Amino acid sequence: MSYSSDLSRRLRHKKPMTGFLSTLSQEQRRQALNFSGDDTHGAPIVPDFEVKVPPHPQKYPDHKGHKGAVFGGICNRTACNREHAEFYNRGTYGYYCADDAIAINRYSGKAPLCIVVDHDLSHEEMDAHYRRMMEEMRP
Repeated sequence: MSYSSDLSRRLRHKKPMTGFLSTLSQEQRRQALNFSGDDTHGAPIVPDFEVKVPPHPQKYPDHKGHKGAVFGGICNRTACNREHAEFYNRGTYGYYCADDAIAINRYSGKAPLCIVVDHDLSHEEMDAHYRRMMEEMRP
């Protein structure tokens, strides 16, 4: 069974969103989920991360701002806004939080897609990790 078929099968029985968030529009829901702190103006508070290396040109998805592009910054997963993204996904060229990286690696086959790194990777290091991953995936 393919990954997408398995995921569809598992999510088919999920209950629809209920409660406060279900009454909001998509835009209101996005703002509510991005809101943090006690700022009453409703504007999301975006941490100020120092960008040492610009995002890789092939990074996916191409989020606005520095989401997923900074080591220790905000996770690259669209539905996640956790900080401390210290796992590097060799396929998407993005940084992920531990929970999402572990979930991604569960379905990545014999070679893990997400690896732990300890610094912002240069584009050369990113390309080297990608090549190493492709070698590991060869039969």
